[in-house]
Amino acid sequence: MIQSNTFVNLLFLIVSYFMYVTYQPFLIDIVIAVLLSIALFNIEKFFFERYHNKYISSTIITVFLIILLFTPLFYFISKAAIVIQHITPTSIEMVVSKAKHLVAYLPDVVAEKLQQLLASNSIQTFYQNVAKFIGSLTAKSAFFLKDMLLIIIFFFFINLYGKDILGFIKKILPLEQTKANILFSDTQAMMGLVFYSTLATAVLEGILFGGFVYFYGFDGLFFTIMYAFASLIPVIGGAIMWIPMSLYLYAQGDIHASIEIALYSIIVISIIADTFIKPLIIQFIKTKLNNSIQLNPLLVFFSIVAGLSTFGFWGVILGPAITSLFISILKFYDNE
Repeated sequence: MIQSNTFVNLLFLIVSYFMYVTYQPFLIDIVIAVLLSIALFNIEKFFFERYHNKYISSTIITVFLIILLFTPLFYFISKAAIVIQHITPTSIEMVVSKAKHLVAYLPDVVAEKLQQLLASNSIQTFYQNVAKFIGSLTAKSAFFLKDMLLIIIFFFFINLYGKDILGFIKKILPLEQTKANILFSDTQAMMGLVFYSTLATAVLEGILFGGFVYFYGFDGLFFTIMYAFASLIPVIGGAIMWIPMSLYLYAQGDIHASIEIALYSIIVISIIADTFIKPLIIQFIKTKLNNSIQLNPLLVFFSIVAGLSTFGFWGVILGPAITSLFISILKFYDNE
């Protein structure tokens, strides 16, 4: 005769499988909402302690997330679609013809490769890919909007019932209460520090770039948001923005503006802001959060790169979260 515990365990496994099949399309959205909730835990806690009402605190933190992250993201996508539609083969060829003159100053190995990329057939292929991208952008934007809406809904309810859910999970985990608390606190500390420092650095660099190019006739708000998102990509993120802009100005004959934007982006943003100001931002955030966790910049760099390559845009959150959780678990072995 099958024992009661065995039957319950078997039933649990079967139901868990069908739960996975049912909710599989929403898993990434749920995970993102959970991680954002963990990262913003301190802010939600502040409002809860002030108003002593979880409905008010959950609503405030959800509105805060919409204003902070999703509003500029949606603006960026809608604006980018309009900008891309104005790209024509003539404008591309004009920029490429000017770029070919600059290639001659590069080493032969690099120059040969770039000459192949700048060949007429490559440009035509590039424009065809742009046209396909424009066609698919509208459809993808609809799906992305759906994901954003779901994340916001999940985020609200996770904040609303998060403490109860967390308490239940701690009870059923085959883990000592102390270790469960450490696992959550370490993950929350790491996620909060990475989230706030990455966001603050992206906003700072976006403002520095957008404010500067505004004086050259570009849309300052659009390029602030665009550079902020591009800066989330380690190493090459900023270059994705200033290199095409410099080439465009060079193709228009405005050589001085082209050089000024390139030098400003390299010296002020890439060197001063990213190398010297970013550590100060991290230290400031650690102080405000009363966070004692040690943030290894190289580890954060690789976790974001791995996350982006595996999960796309949301890898900025998923990469550091998975890495911090893994490190927290490894600490258990070190303490035994």
